[in-house]
Amino acid sequence: MSQRDEAHMLASAAPPAGDGVARSTDDLAPEQRPILIRLAAYGLIWRDGAVLLCRIAEGYGEAGAYTLPGGGVEFGEAPEAAAVREIREETGLEVEIAGAPRILTDFGISTARGAPRRYHQVRFVYPVRVVGGEERVEVGNSTDGFAWLSDADLPGVHLVDLVRLALEMPVGA
Repeated sequence: MSQRDEAHMLASAAPPAGDGVARSTDDLAPEQRPILIRLAAYGLIWRDGAVLLCRIAEGYGEAGAYTLPGGGVEFGEAPEAAAVREIREETGLEVEIAGAPRILTDFGISTARGAPRRYHQVRFVYPVRVVGGEERVEVGNSTDGFAWLSDADLPGVHLVDLVRLALEMPVGA
């Protein structure tokens, strides 16, 4: 979901003020705010003992941190197709799904984009293998770089929680 679509969803879900006109949800208690449900798909890609991670671009939550290549599932899109598409968009690589996904879910209250709001996210993490394409950096979107990182590299890198959970998956999953 784009930031614009998300903002529209949040604004349209706001209860009307005393005059019947919908207002921002910023003044509502967290339990009164609309719920954001996010479905996302990612790829866990290993090459020569290194995992491929993407750097989150400025203007996005946790900018500068590294995450798995992947992102939001579009309406009507299968999660495995979303993982393949997102990896291509963010890295230029063509991949194929190499096994069943690990499904990770969490929920809570986020302040990542301003006022607190309730969220529930479901993330599919697929083991994938590279089958083609040429590495290239995504421009003008949620990531601005990527790197192949070994176990020795990881302690000095800011990783999002998703990476830590995904790295618990078997390499040959």
